[in-house]
Amino acid sequence: MKKLLILFFGVFIAFSNLGHAHSPVGFVIPKDGSVIKQAPDKMEIVFTAPAKLIKLEFSRVISNEKSSLIGGLLGSEELETIDLDKSHLMKEAKRHVINIPMLDVGLYKTTWRALSEDGHAIKGEFAFEISADGADASGAGAEFLTGEGKIKRVRGSKITIKHGALGDLMPAMTMEYDVAGAGSEMDFKRGDTVVFKINKDLEIVSIQPK
Repeated sequence: MKKLLILFFGVFIAFSNLGHAHSPVGFVIPKDGSVIKQAPDKMEIVFTAPAKLIKLEFSRVISNEKSSLIGGLLGSEELETIDLDKSHLMKEAKRHVINIPMLDVGLYKTTWRALSEDGHAIKGEFAFEISADGADASGAGAEFLTGEGKIKRVRGSKITIKHGALGDLMPAMTMEYDVAGAGSEMDFKRGDTVVFKINKDLEIVSIQPK
């Protein structure tokens, strides 16, 4: 039994890593785990490469009692499904904006499945809470995210940067960006430290050496 559980978790981790390797999520709005005061009228899922949403389920969590790790993995919450318009499905893009109805105070969960640009199936989930004690929706009003990082590769008009967290939305990661629209001449090389600004489509709009 112990060996079976070890095998199960090994396969689970391997497939999780495989999915993220192809088209991971750059950020979501509302941010996963956030507690916000004002109910949003939309949510966003922004991938680091084009992806096609094939399924999205949005629910209110009625109860969240998890008696064991296995129970938690299999999902023991009682959920109330919230119907959404399907117009966001089957469209390939980096940024997916989904309209949602008026929400009451409570905990909400989103699960999604998508196809990455190279045809691999990926999936994920995130949750947020609406509460009178919450903060403003983190990052929802920001037009740009700024950061600092080290260039790992230069490939034509694309550069790969290893950077820290960008604002409150995007975690630290190593990612390739297109700098064609940055309005500055490309004169960077591997190892350079740069400061840069990206829009919500994860496109670099300005970049300078530090």
